[in-house]
Amino acid sequence: MQSRILHSGIIYNQNGMVMLIALLFLLLLTILGTSSLYLAYTETAVTRIIESDAKALYHAESGIEQTLFWFSNPDKFGGTPEDTFTKKMQSGTSFFDEDGNSQYTGTQEIPDMVYPTSDNEIKVYGPTVPGALCTVISTGVSGRITSTVTAELYEDIAGIKILPGYWRTD
Repeated sequence: MQSRILHSGIIYNQNGMVMLIALLFLLLLTILGTSSLYLAYTETAVTRIIESDAKALYHAESGIEQTLFWFSNPDKFGGTPEDTFTKKMQSGTSFFDEDGNSQYTGTQEIPDMVYPTSDNEIKVYGPTVPGALCTVISTGVSGRITSTVTAELYEDIAGIKILPGYWRTD
């Protein structure tokens, strides 16, 4: 036992100081470890949300691309896409009538076509921009995240295309 007596007559014992310093050091390491685990958990959760958000956007964008493919190849599908696209095509050449009006006349609430899948829903309805062919809203889902892409399509000599400036992500 190490004791020192100072000139004022007080006895100081230093045997417990090493244990106290060791306990404080362990407390500091525990706090740092817990903080690191919390940060790792938070980063993992944020990463999953970002991944789901990206997947939902990709699903929504793929719906627009799928619709463009349907317009270019209406005869390659059975069921809903074929019925919708071949019936709207006039004389097998155009989706506009002889007066230049689009054959798509539905609204967002009552679309001409709704095509749901497990991770996407596509709605096609009348154009909101004069001279356009139709409006396509594609909603992608990934987990609890949804993303919506809206595009106005138009028809020219080369086929059906997206109207420049009318691709919106919500």
